[in-house]
Amino acid sequence: MNKAIITVGLIAASLLVAPKFIGNIVEQEREKTIVELNKSDDITLTTTEYNSGWFGANVTSELTFNVEGDDLAEVTIALEEAMSFGPVMFTEQGLQLGLGYSAMKFKLLSADVDEDITKLLNEKVHIGALLGFNKDVTAFIATDEIRYEEGGSSLVSAPSSAQFSFIDNDEISGDFSWQGLEMNNSNERFVMGKVTMTTQQKVARGDYLAGTAILTGDANFKIANVSMTDENNTIFSLNDAELNSVVSLANEFLTVDVSYHAKDIAASGQSFEQPNLDLVLEKIDINALQELNTAMADIANNSSAQGGFDDAQSEEVLAVLADVTEKILAKNPKLKVTDLSVVTEQGKITSKFNFALNKDLIDSSKLNAMTIAMALEADAKGEIPLAFLETFGVSPMVEAFVEQGYFTKQDNNLNFDAKYSETQLMLNGKVFQM
Repeated sequence: MNKAIITVGLIAASLLVAPKFIGNIVEQEREKTIVELNKSDDITLTTTEYNSGWFGANVTSELTFNVEGDDLAEVTIALEEAMSFGPVMFTEQGLQLGLGYSAMKFKLLSADVDEDITKLLNEKVHIGALLGFNKDVTAFIATDEIRYEEGGSSLVSAPSSAQFSFIDNDEISGDFSWQGLEMNNSNERFVMGKVTMTTQQKVARGDYLAGTAILTGDANFKIANVSMTDENNTIFSLNDAELNSVVSLANEFLTVDVSYHAKDIAASGQSFEQPNLDLVLEKIDINALQELNTAMADIANNSSAQGGFDDAQSEEVLAVLADVTEKILAKNPKLKVTDLSVVTEQGKITSKFNFALNKDLIDSSKLNAMTIAMALEADAKGEIPLAFLETFGVSPMVEAFVEQGYFTKQDNNLNFDAKYSETQLMLNGKVFQM
């Protein structure tokens, strides 16, 4: 019994003493982050006051963003942080274990913003950051329901929550959930259903805080529904839409896979089911892309220091773009649309496309629509229900193209096989001539 009491006493004493020492670690880590953040000329974080106690600290800072614009050169935000020191902390997120937790409030200093708006945001928006034992940072953002009414119009934004973790500024993962939005006025209504997003990414090249990072990994975005109505007439609607992207790296080449699909979509009096888009962008030279990121970051930093872009810097940007474009094209990148399809009332429309730029036919120093058109090489295949084309009244023209051998008909579908090279279009093996 005495041993148990002693053990509990030691644990309690450790929990009481630990925050004082942990506070020193938290302050050191915070200063390291500020140094890294301030390496970018676009962001400056300055601590104006740091009052540390045994179990926490109150911190006041100013965060300034450089903005390229005629009316606003920079935006400054005053941050107030209520910090708690670990190892055990009671926060808005519940019980947390870690080195430290910061709850933040903010106020715009350099923009003309009503005090009531700032008060509303601080009441409804909750921001916090947790510093874990392994010195990873997890950011929490939550919003309460927000209602606004004025002059017969109303807006209701449902609650949302987000949690993102940053590991050594090298890995980023997290998720976001928003229950939706509704806007109404006398005649129109806009509704957005539940929105969710998840991501898990890793820095393959560059520096995340410096803005030069190239990320690999995946991201998923879903929206339950979107609708816009005018006097009970549907202008647009979308249900069960999902967007996925995966960026991978192998042998110094990036590959981007993007897929989109939905249950149904309606607009301009037309309705479709199962719209799908799957595309792959492959053989992107990561070294050339990183060269572009670094160069553009350097040019942007120099521009900020000088108060804006000048003619010399504009020329430098064009030179960098031309050089990187040439290096990327040298590796023969390709864009493939592996599935572009939709189900109509008359049947399914399907198609596939491949695109590439012939590096021998393009002058990277003279990038424009004409030079790209000359260098573009593409091929496509697909089929369309003839009954669908009839709804647009183009059947006579379609029949004429079939008779000329440009298209073929099979099982009540119109089939096409197209190739494009050096501004010449071939349909079904024949040069297309108007």
